[in-house]
Order: sequence, then structure tokens, then C-alpha cells
Amino acid sequence: MLINLFCSSVAESKYYRANNSGFTLIEILVTIVVLGIAATSIMSLFISTVKTSADPLIQQQAVSIAEAYMEEIQSQHFADPVVAETGGAEAGETRASFNDVQDYDGLSDTGAKNQNNVAIAGLTDYDVAVSVTPQTLSGSTSIAALDSRRIDVTVSHPVTGSVLLSGFRTNH
Repeated sequence: MLINLFCSSVAESKYYRANNSGFTLIEILVTIVVLGIAATSIMSLFISTVKTSADPLIQQQAVSIAEAYMEEIQSQHFADPVVAETGGAEAGETRASFNDVQDYDGLSDTGAKNQNNVAIAGLTDYDVAVSVTPQTLSGSTSIAALDSRRIDVTVSHPVTGSVLLSGFRTNH
């Protein structure tokens, strides 16, 4: 009988250990909840990263547009070579016929345009504003405001805001 009791106890012990080796329903539910919270956090980080991934490209395009306008403006004469300078665009002049730096003062383009004032496909979301103002330059040799102009080209986009590029043109 003692042997029978011992065998019965061993059999129950094996049965008890075999049932104890898995997870309980509570443990599984807690694991699912923790994994769900972790996945939500990772997905929200991923979504915010993807949402702003085009911003550097838009910003770089705005800089390129500003550089193109600045190069166009700085390549012009300092003062009008044909008629007396008025400090802005002379009567009848359009961007295609601008012939001096000061003609660009107050230029405002909705959508980036080429130097012939034709809209550039794919760049219609960029707005460009130009300001040309007299400014004294100081240093080892000063240049009076009469002979120097500060050129500010501002390119804006609804997603990234504005880019300001400033340069100078002197009467040389």
C-alpha cells in the first residue's frame, strides 16, 4: 500500500508539473497589452518621421530657387544703361526686359518663374519676393549707399516656411 501511495503521489506530481509549464491567461493578456503599447509608440514615431521626410527636399528647392533669382539679379547692370535710373522698374518694363538691379525691387512672383517670367512646372507652390535697397558697406574701404545695393530674395513654401537669401551688388 505504501508503494501504491507513493506511485500515486508521483503520478499526481508529474501531472501537476506538466500543467504548470505554460502561460496563464492573465500573463498572455498582459503581454499583449504591453506589446500593443510598444507598437503604438513605435508607429507614432514612424508616422511623424515619414510626415516630415520631404521637408529637407522642399527647403533645398527653396534655396535653389533663391540662388537662381539672386544670380539673375546680380548679373544685371547696377543702374539702367538706357534711361535715367528711377530706383525701380521703369515704365513699360517687365521682368523679361529688366536691365538693372534696381528694376527687381518689389518683384513678387506667385510660383517660381524663369527670367522670361514664365512659370516653372512643378514649382508653383513656391512664392518669391525681392527687395533691393541702398546700403552703406563699411570695412577697410567704405562704399556709400549711393554705390551699393542690398538684395534680399525671400522664397516661401506653405510646408516649410521662408528662406531668405541676401547679397550685395556694388557700382563697379
